[in-house]
Amino acid sequence: MQGRIFVIKRSIIVLAAMLATVTVSYAQYPNKPVKIVMPAAPGGGTDIHGRYLAARLSERLGQQFFIENVPAAGGNVAAAQVAKADPDGYTLLMIAPATVINHSLYAKPGYDGIKDFVQIGGWAQSPLLFVANPDFPVNSLKELTENAKANPNKLSFGNGPGFINHMVMELYKIEAGVSIQFVPYRGMAPVMTDVISGVIPLSVDSTASSRQFVESGKVKALAITSAKRSPLFPNVPTVAEAGYPKLTGFSWYGLLGPAKMPADIVKKLSDEIIAIQAEPATIKRIDEMGAEPLVANTADFTKYYMGELEKWTAVIKTTGLKID
Repeated sequence: MQGRIFVIKRSIIVLAAMLATVTVSYAQYPNKPVKIVMPAAPGGGTDIHGRYLAARLSERLGQQFFIENVPAAGGNVAAAQVAKADPDGYTLLMIAPATVINHSLYAKPGYDGIKDFVQIGGWAQSPLLFVANPDFPVNSLKELTENAKANPNKLSFGNGPGFINHMVMELYKIEAGVSIQFVPYRGMAPVMTDVISGVIPLSVDSTASSRQFVESGKVKALAITSAKRSPLFPNVPTVAEAGYPKLTGFSWYGLLGPAKMPADIVKKLSDEIIAIQAEPATIKRIDEMGAEPLVANTADFTKYYMGELEKWTAVIKTTGLKID
């Protein structure tokens, strides 16, 4: 009997020691470098936002947060890598809308966008612009709808397959009841080159990358997807003003971790992100990129993330889009 009591006491002591170790590890997090997997190539919007966030987390938490770019398969390889990682808080994922879009767009994305991640926090969001070649004979979404209905399947637009830009145009086609041909591109740089030169008449692009072309007159903006007019484009009407309130939306960025990541670490990172977003230097930097802070704790960002996933899943189902 005494032997059994000794075994039980010893087990309790071992368990208490383990729990104490775990508690200390959470308090000391991070005690080694943290990898942020980037589902995009260096130099793009997601990468620039992610590197700024990584640098500030490094400075605030005293350990290096470093970027590993994994742009293959539209970001699916990066997402799958994090989904399968040890959920200890040392492998994170900087995401853009492609992560929730690819969940349904690809037959086998390599991850489950609902089950495989914990949503740590939002970072930034920026509206999109419907843009056209200056010589294209439309100057608003209303005129675009009229032109497209008069010329079914004769107009075309370019975007990267599955990009948020692509999805917004597909949603417009549903809402307006028009048929416009999709021309796939590997990225937005060649898309804008072809819109400017007139190879294709239309696209949807981020405000950050299209601003220079709009201001120089190389393209014209038909509408912006924000809820209210942007101070950067005060003369460009919103999609709601044009009669399409469901087109309101953003290109957005946030931080995910593997499912079952310790709640203490998730909260610590979430709190740090919110504190960084409040810094004047951060507000200025995000504004310079044509975006605004997406301030959302874990609960709020989870709601935002799931809303985006459900929205684009419905669009993909309606259009029948699929990538094998």
